[in-house]
Amino acid sequence: MISQHKKPGTGYFFLALVWLFALALAPTQGWSQTKKDLEDKRKKIIRDIETTQRMINKTAKNREAAYDRYIALQSQIQSREALIQTLEAEITAAEDGISRNQVVIGSLSSDIANMREEYGKTVRNAFRRKTLSNPVLYILSASNLNQAFRRWLFLRKYDERRREQAEAIRLTQEMLAKKNQGLQETRIEKENLLASIQGQKTTLSEELTEKDVMLKELGKDESRLKSDLEKKREAHEALNNAIETIIQEEVRKRVEEARSKPKPAAEVPAKPAPKPAEKTPETKPAKGPDPSPPPAPTPAPAAENVVAAADNMTLSFQKNKGRLPWPVESGFISKGYGKQKHPTLKNIEITNNGVDIRTEEGAAVRSVADGKVAGVQFVPGHDYTVILQHGDYYTVYTNLASTSLSKGQDVKARQQIGQVSTNNITGTSELHFEVWQQKERMNPALWIKK
Repeated sequence: MISQHKKPGTGYFFLALVWLFALALAPTQGWSQTKKDLEDKRKKIIRDIETTQRMINKTAKNREAAYDRYIALQSQIQSREALIQTLEAEITAAEDGISRNQVVIGSLSSDIANMREEYGKTVRNAFRRKTLSNPVLYILSASNLNQAFRRWLFLRKYDERRREQAEAIRLTQEMLAKKNQGLQETRIEKENLLASIQGQKTTLSEELTEKDVMLKELGKDESRLKSDLEKKREAHEALNNAIETIIQEEVRKRVEEARSKPKPAAEVPAKPAPKPAEKTPETKPAKGPDPSPPPAPTPAPAAENVVAAADNMTLSFQKNKGRLPWPVESGFISKGYGKQKHPTLKNIEITNNGVDIRTEEGAAVRSVADGKVAGVQFVPGHDYTVILQHGDYYTVYTNLASTSLSKGQDVKARQQIGQVSTNNITGTSELHFEVWQQKERMNPALWIKK
């Protein structure tokens, strides 16, 4: 007779299989996410480098554009250095992935050996069971129907368990094969990344040499650069005045509107109901309307509800800090926010109230958020300027060749509001972009996506 007890080690295979899947998949998912993030970053940097290279090539033969070409080359070098850092991070991640795969492969190999050993025991037990007794006689020799059913169920479960053990071994072997294949692919990818990083370092060295040569050439043309800088300062001053005037006027209007909003009904004291006229012998009650108290006036909407739309726009703009789309499809920041040293002229500081974004010729300029047109102004030297209001925030777009917007018009996020203008002398296309919170200037680089 065969005793009715669980075969030793039968639960091991299923626990081991669950553990193996957790061990094998968790590191793979983490590595895949890191790999994808780094690949996306690398692709974006390469796109930026290609865009900058086109701008450099466009101004290569224009002596007047030497300064603009130098700025573009500086950005190119920064992007190249970022690309090298990203490639190095990818190599490090690939090495980590190789190490993790090797650990998993070792565990899988060990567990396959254990499962095969347990499976061998199960097969041997099954063989002994079939040789020592007849399953049919084993069931028919039961003392009652209930025991016969339990014996039949036991034999069935025993065979199912053996098939499951064989399936667990097969799945683990497949997983091991995939891990080995992934390991080889990661090693090949690492070799390609190493070759790529060497090429980028060679190109970077050439660009640094070119930068030094250009800096010397610009040093010979210092007087012209100072003259151009003075003209730009005058144009910037006129632009700043125009922007400040429009924004301050809009802020003043919003403050007045907020003050003029009706107060909540709870704050308005209720008037006492008029008393009915008293009867006297000399006078009769006056004829006219019913002397009962008039109905209470409908309460005015609360101020919070009246300004809710504007407040929602303010909150929406705030929560998107660091996530706003760029006002142009492609380009790079050629001049940052705030005070900074001039890139080529010694002992000279320049102040930028926003950021300047070098982009493609004729590039579409887009609103970074839902809003309303607060003003459109033409400023000599900067062409058209569009100011959009987003609740308590304002965005400024300057150096537009054209725009079809008018004051008070509603705009949506990513809606085209104009086209960037191109400098007739240097051939460069640059958008000046600012962000304000009421009367305070903000750093736009902190608001748009990295």
